[in-house]
Amino acid sequence: MRNALILALFLGGCATPPDLAPILRGYADYGRVDDDPRWAPDNCRAPAEPPLRKSASRDEATHGRKLYYLFAKNREAYLHARDHDQPDGQVVVKESWFPGPERKKGPLFLMMKAQGEWIYATATPDGMEITASGRLPSCITCHESPSTRDRMFGLGSP
Repeated sequence: MRNALILALFLGGCATPPDLAPILRGYADYGRVDDDPRWAPDNCRAPAEPPLRKSASRDEATHGRKLYYLFAKNREAYLHARDHDQPDGQVVVKESWFPGPERKKGPLFLMMKAQGEWIYATATPDGMEITASGRLPSCITCHESPSTRDRMFGLGSP
């Protein structure tokens, strides 16, 4: 309830962003939506400061893509995301991993719904630092598109 109130103030124009730290510390307790690692699209990335350097690699097919697992506060609601809107209080966290033999953990991506509105956030891999939050253009581009229902894609095939 406290997070919903903070979120409402933030979305209403208050300069103080919501306190997402407790969510980022405890999202793993929600449990994974499923245990299948999935591929993230190329344009699903955290805002970066300073700007990322372009890779000198000529293998464009391997850069920008990450494996990820999804965690949802309300797993049952998420499993029906293609058919029903998500309830207020829903939180979805994408835990990303860079492909390769050592599977280095990538940034965290978070969506939280309160009072019918979604807020997006990105965080460091350990969840200790929020790198961006609010109505992030890099998130909105995909999540507020005709291919979503209530900003959710729902599970596709692995």
